[in-house]
Amino acid sequence: MATLVTIPVEEYLRTAYDPDMEYVDGRLVERNVGEYFHGRLQVLLTVFLVSRERQRRYRVITELRIRIGSARYRIPDICVVALPHKVSPILERPDLAIEIVSPDDRFSNVLEKVAEYLQAGIANVWIVDPYQRVVFEADSAGVREAPSHRVTTNLTGEVDFAELFAALDEPAE
Repeated sequence: MATLVTIPVEEYLRTAYDPDMEYVDGRLVERNVGEYFHGRLQVLLTVFLVSRERQRRYRVITELRIRIGSARYRIPDICVVALPHKVSPILERPDLAIEIVSPDDRFSNVLEKVAEYLQAGIANVWIVDPYQRVVFEADSAGVREAPSHRVTTNLTGEVDFAELFAALDEPAE
C-alpha cells in the first residue's frame, strides 16, 4: 500500500512536476495524462477558442494551476478568463474551466473537481468526453448533458462540439 506524504503548500507552489500534479489538502494528486483523442481535442478546442479571443475579449490558458481553496490547487485542461485579468503564476478564478476526460478518469472524481470549481466561484465548467463523444455543462443550476453537443456561455458564445468531434474522426494520413 502506498504511503501518503503531506507537503506544505509553499513547497508545492515552488516545485515543478512533470507532468504537473494537483494539490489537495497537503497531498499531491496525480492527473491522468490523456491519450490521442484527449490531446487532439484539447488542441482543437484551444485553437477554436483562441480564434475568438479578440472579438469576445477573453484569454485562453491551458493546464495552469488554479487556486480553489487555501489548500487546494487544481489544473483544468483549459481555462477561459475575461479581460482584463490579473496575470499571475496561479489563476485565481477563471470564468470557464474545461475538463477533458481521459480513459483512466473516474467520472465520480471528475464530478468532485467540478463541484470544487463551482464552490470556488468558477461560473461555468464543461466536461468533455472525446471517447464517448459527449459534453456536459455545469453551473449553479447543476450538471447536465449539452443538447446537440452545443454549449454556450456569454463569454465564449456557442461552441459546437459535434464539429470538433467530427475533426477527431478525420484520417491521420
